[in-house]
Amino acid sequence: MKKGDGRYRPIRRWLSVTLLIPRGFEEAVTNFVMEQGATGIEEIDEDLECERIKTYFPQNGRERKVLFVLRRYLKSLQEIHPELSHCQIKATSIAEQNWGENWKKFFKPVQVTSRLVVKPPWAPTRLKKGKIYIDISPGMAFGTGAHATTKLCIQALEKVLQRKGLSVLDVGTGSGILSIVAAKLGAEEVCGIDIDEMAVGVARENVSQNNVSDIVKIRKGGIGDIRKRFDVVVANIDFKGLMKMRKPLICHLEDQGFLILSGILKEDEDRICRSYLEINLFQRTKVTQEEDWVCITLNKK
Repeated sequence: MKKGDGRYRPIRRWLSVTLLIPRGFEEAVTNFVMEQGATGIEEIDEDLECERIKTYFPQNGRERKVLFVLRRYLKSLQEIHPELSHCQIKATSIAEQNWGENWKKFFKPVQVTSRLVVKPPWAPTRLKKGKIYIDISPGMAFGTGAHATTKLCIQALEKVLQRKGLSVLDVGTGSGILSIVAAKLGAEEVCGIDIDEMAVGVARENVSQNNVSDIVKIRKGGIGDIRKRFDVVVANIDFKGLMKMRKPLICHLEDQGFLILSGILKEDEDRICRSYLEINLFQRTKVTQEEDWVCITLNKK
């Protein structure tokens, strides 16, 4: 227990998991890890042949099951791909106050577009004219701008927000990075939602840090709690979530609005497109790709 302002509160702990895998398998592994509830992922270069993936899980009684599932998954991959016999998995328990220090070691400024730079608040940066800087402290929420899915979303937002004064709904806001980007690009109203209470807290802090609290409102809850439509709806979640939420995502989009979908592996692109286009409400589709990830932008009729 920890004593702070006269009250006792538990010290929250996290399971830090590091996986060493051969190059070429990082996308499949990171996608699986996120599906198991990982909160944020960083890929760290190890050498020419291997990739080190570091991630965190809350210690909530499920950590043994998480490690069992991860080991079973790697073993199943090894049966198919013998070259994965050198996979390593290490896990340690850390206190919450140490987590941010671990992130600081490898969270560096990222230039996402020619104008937009995402950086941690602690990084010394020489500000340049014409650049838009976004300060993000990830806390325990996904979204630092380094992952391909986030970068693709930011690039898509820059394209569709060329006209000022639009409204934006950010579904699964995580660190709040996409909501903040939308506000910096000229959106008049932004609503970020997430079902995770910790993510909501982190997002609100980041919104305040970037001085866009007058534009961006972060809410805890699902898309069903929102009662209005928006000019732009962005959802950087995962394949299953996008398939499940197809109807509510579309229903919350204004006519002639833009729907941005990310968190999609290239192999799932056709299934997502077919699912959303079969209802014949969209007039245009644009797909962008980085590594094995794609981002789909749909324009509603």
